[in-house]
Amino acid sequence: MKQLVTILLLFYFLYESFGTVPKQNTSTIPIINNINKMIKEGQSLLKEGDLVVRLNRDPASRYIKDFNPHDKRYSHSGIVLFENGYPYIFHIVNGEENPGNKLTRDSLSRFCDPRHNAAYAIYRYDMNTDEIKKLKECINKWYGQGVRFDFSFNLQSDDRMYCSEMISKALAEATNKRIQIETTKLTSSQAALFSAYTHLPFAYTSKLQIIAIDELYTNPFCHLVKEYSYEKR
Repeated sequence: MKQLVTILLLFYFLYESFGTVPKQNTSTIPIINNINKMIKEGQSLLKEGDLVVRLNRDPASRYIKDFNPHDKRYSHSGIVLFENGYPYIFHIVNGEENPGNKLTRDSLSRFCDPRHNAAYAIYRYDMNTDEIKKLKECINKWYGQGVRFDFSFNLQSDDRMYCSEMISKALAEATNKRIQIETTKLTSSQAALFSAYTHLPFAYTSKLQIIAIDELYTNPFCHLVKEYSYEKR
């Protein structure tokens, strides 16, 4: 009898789990299709050496983008490299997205996942074939070394970097410093906020020079390819 009851309960559970199909909210289908189209189109536009920036939905991204001196729309960056004909976004990020805190690579669909991001854009640097080759060699070297996220945001260290720092240094090395990204000194209020966000002493952050996300593309060596917003901003 006990075995029979167990079997009946199992059948009941299976019926409840799979016996009915929830109705799909058809009102969201056009939105989902449009977002998928944005990602598919963006992937078709990617070329080696392209810069991809995004706006994450995480509340912390609101603080990060506000450190940008010119354009406060984006909070993270990555660089495009192809492997076996497929484009990957190489970037360094910490937190749940990348528990290992190492330089990582993602597909565009993962990097710009609409569940976690509100927008993304593709920019292109004015680099020749040899410079792009050097850029790829440089980033692949760091990827192989397992370069980690730099929680101290120290531009002097090369074994630990953050996303925009990694791209800035790779560009300088690949172009023999023809392309150099400007650094940004935080204002007093920004330094206080950065101190709270990073848990670094204010005496340290008040003297800090950072590579802001927007400095990567608001320069004469870079131009917009296409930008996409998943929602009205």
